[in-house]
Amino acid sequence: MNKIFGILALFCALIMAGTAVAATPQAGKPVQDKPEKSVDRVTVVSVTLEGTDSIGARLGTTLKDRFNKSSLFTLNDDEEKDVAKLYVMIETKPEFPGRPGVGSVYSVCWVFKQGKGYLGYLLARDLGTINYEDVDGLVDRLVERTDGIAAKYSSLWK
Repeated sequence: MNKIFGILALFCALIMAGTAVAATPQAGKPVQDKPEKSVDRVTVVSVTLEGTDSIGARLGTTLKDRFNKSSLFTLNDDEEKDVAKLYVMIETKPEFPGRPGVGSVYSVCWVFKQGKGYLGYLLARDLGTINYEDVDGLVDRLVERTDGIAAKYSSLWK
């Protein structure tokens, strides 16, 4: 009986040693401190802005800057490139024409276009008012919505 327990103990010790060796990192391969975030999709985006008010101009430039810094998007405003892209079309007007710095009315349309010469496909739209202090918050929402639209209609890019 003691022999059986001895054999079982030896067997368990060998199994534990085998799993410990398998769990240790291989020599020559450094272990990452943190996992890398891999992005399997990058959306080509073009931002067009129509409007003459200063709040709308800030909205358009801030949105372009945010897309340019993001790893989820590639900003491409070149019309000559024949690539499929998501157009973010923004139009702004002063909320009160007599007081242009008070607020703006904006309209955003997300349009997919397969390439140069193709008809665009309207994916989503948004409309609202904004003041100067709320531009950064609106840009965050527009980038998030653009990513959601790109994920939802990802089959169009294939």
